[in-house]
Amino acid sequence: MAAPASRDTVLRNNLMFSKESVTRRALFPDLARKFIASFEKRMEPAHPVWGHRKYKAMLQEAANGTSETVLIDLNDLEEFAKQEEVEPDDEICRNRGVSKKELQEAAQKWIPDLEKCVLPAMKHFQDACSKEMVERDPNLPTGAQEVTARWREQMIEEQHAGNPEAIAAAKAGLPMRLKNPFDIRFKPRDSSKGIRMRELQSQAVGALVELDCMVVRSAPVKPRMEVVTYHCEACHGEVFMEVQGDRFKPLKECPSQRCKDNKSPGRLQQMIRTSKFTKFQEIRVQEMSAHVPVGGVPRGMTVLATGDLCRQVLPGDSVTITGIYKPTEQPRWRGNNGVQTMHIEAHHIQKHKSGYNEKSLNSEELERQVEEAIKEGNIYEQASRSIAPEIFGHEDVKKALLLVLIGSFTETMKDGMKIRGDIHALLMGDPGVAKSQLIKQVCNIAPRAIYTTGKGSSGVGLTATVIRDNATGEVTLEGGALVLADTGICCIDEFDKMEEADRTAIHEVMEQQSVSLAKNGITTTLNCRTTVLAAANPADGRYDSKKSPVENINLPPALLSRFDLLFLLLDTVDMEKDKNLARHVTKVHCCYDAKKAESAVPQEEMYSFKAFNAEFLRTYISKARQLKPLIEDELMEDIVSAYVAMRQEETVGDRDERKSYTTPRTLLAILRLSQAHARARLSNRVDREDFDEAIRLMKASKESVELSAPAKKGKNPVDLIYDIVADLHRQMDPSSEGQDVWVDMGHVVSLASHKNFTKEQVEEGIAHWESVNVLYRSPDQSKVKFFVPPATADD
Repeated sequence: MAAPASRDTVLRNNLMFSKESVTRRALFPDLARKFIASFEKRMEPAHPVWGHRKYKAMLQEAANGTSETVLIDLNDLEEFAKQEEVEPDDEICRNRGVSKKELQEAAQKWIPDLEKCVLPAMKHFQDACSKEMVERDPNLPTGAQEVTARWREQMIEEQHAGNPEAIAAAKAGLPMRLKNPFDIRFKPRDSSKGIRMRELQSQAVGALVELDCMVVRSAPVKPRMEVVTYHCEACHGEVFMEVQGDRFKPLKECPSQRCKDNKSPGRLQQMIRTSKFTKFQEIRVQEMSAHVPVGGVPRGMTVLATGDLCRQVLPGDSVTITGIYKPTEQPRWRGNNGVQTMHIEAHHIQKHKSGYNEKSLNSEELERQVEEAIKEGNIYEQASRSIAPEIFGHEDVKKALLLVLIGSFTETMKDGMKIRGDIHALLMGDPGVAKSQLIKQVCNIAPRAIYTTGKGSSGVGLTATVIRDNATGEVTLEGGALVLADTGICCIDEFDKMEEADRTAIHEVMEQQSVSLAKNGITTTLNCRTTVLAAANPADGRYDSKKSPVENINLPPALLSRFDLLFLLLDTVDMEKDKNLARHVTKVHCCYDAKKAESAVPQEEMYSFKAFNAEFLRTYISKARQLKPLIEDELMEDIVSAYVAMRQEETVGDRDERKSYTTPRTLLAILRLSQAHARARLSNRVDREDFDEAIRLMKASKESVELSAPAKKGKNPVDLIYDIVADLHRQMDPSSEGQDVWVDMGHVVSLASHKNFTKEQVEEGIAHWESVNVLYRSPDQSKVKFFVPPATADD
């Protein structure tokens, strides 16, 4: 007997909960109308008619035709519900015949019920807005909708002349979308937490869900019919049919009473001009890479955007989408195989990172902070150090990455030829020098960035592939990583692991900024204005000092010449540098406690400076990218001389000892770097300091290779020790004019170790040059200098 009793108890509880729910939901329309009519929110400036009554002001904008949506903020609704819990409305209690306690319970459960079942709530707010609708501003010019509405009223009055009741009934019978052409949408609460796509279950059907995802494809915007209007040729009346789904069956006979009385149904003619359409866009989203479990495949879902939500996102954007989880209506000709497809009807879209040309919520505060940092000076140095401050050293690499983020501007000549302004960079070096971490930090800072790896990417995965739409059967293009990162940055890790056939797909993108396709009858060119930032290892995984730089890099010259900067990062042995690195890493890991924020060490103590956050850097970069600095005429000769000198350096020595490939593209790279540095200084003119910094970065990128070049065959080891000291001397004093330039012995020993020299051999070589009065060592034997500065290559 226990089982039936238990079943009866469950049935009674369900019945009781259902009765409470029905009683509670009957109060929601009254609460919705009071909320629309009376809720106040401090706004600056206040509305000239409605003051701080937020939603009455929204209705005024909708009536004036300047807004298509009444966005109900659930934070406001939560605040209003709490007020009703404290002070329940006596008028609602009287009209509905309920107690204050019942109204308080209804207000308390209003938002949870709304989030679980959204469609009835939309109907409540639609009716509330219709009852509280305001008149259109008479001072505004007459639009097409107003002309159509007046014509419709005139036709109704002529058709039912002398019958006021019929006229009123005909006007009341107009579809809601024709009387009030605006959408009702909900903005989620700040306290609500998003869920992962694979966590959606059957309980979420019809509920308001919040998903973190990435846009992979966006279809063109199309008009979707909401209300179809027909004209009857017999009774000359207007017939309306509301379209609820994606498809509808057209009417063939007039359903009006006049045609029924005549027993001769009139033929209907569809009127496109007086029908109601709305913008419609289908968006395909995919799980975030961080949400995909190990060994899993990212899941995808279709999002339907209407009205002003169209054209809000582009492929590659990381967004949080709030909408209704609904089943998709299947066409009859496809049949029903028992599997139901689901989609999300979008209500609110929030980008994770705002673009350079978009305003974020706290943009004014960030702009004020940027202005203060500019007044303090040296923002270029501090901003570059703020890129991955946890990573020790790599000052020049971080400056180069900042210039990659800022970039130059694209120039379009009179004949239509375009010269790219994006700066491509390649980081190549030994394992463990933080190449991957650096490019991932660039992905976090850039508002539009795609991260991929060379081994997991194919040619079509980087450019574009041809797919067939399951719904329409049409053949369409789906962009790859480079196309998704249009006007952004594409970070490619493990660049050396790519197949050569796939790597050639990047050539056109890097220089022409486009992707040309001729597949399946589709011949087109896609925009791909993407900055390429790549990281790679040398040919054997680690730089081999016994091989030439060309053999270590092992990339074709056609590809290397497209990179504006090529940094070769070597893991050299330097006791002082290793000690500072170990201290920095230990300090970061020991002093920072993410779980206990109150015990965390301030940034000034951890990094020895206050690092800028990603939002600040985005605002600063956005401000810098607005400038178009021009090069002064007096710098032209210096740029020409620098380019010619770089070309001459490559002619000296054997062909296999080249550190890079200097082509005419290198000259454009110098110009781009100079303009990017001028932008970083927020200047409209490229000065000499910008040109000097560009040349310095290009030389610094090859410094480690030049200092650890392999020993030349047949050359005396003592002469090689002299060359190492001379190279270090020139770096510390490039002009070779200083007479008191000391070179650290520890650095000499470290670089000599890459040429298979021991410390004793270095000591013997230094002693030899001391004996002939070429070198002189300090009293503590820790430094060495020349009596006479060594000759340069030009001498």
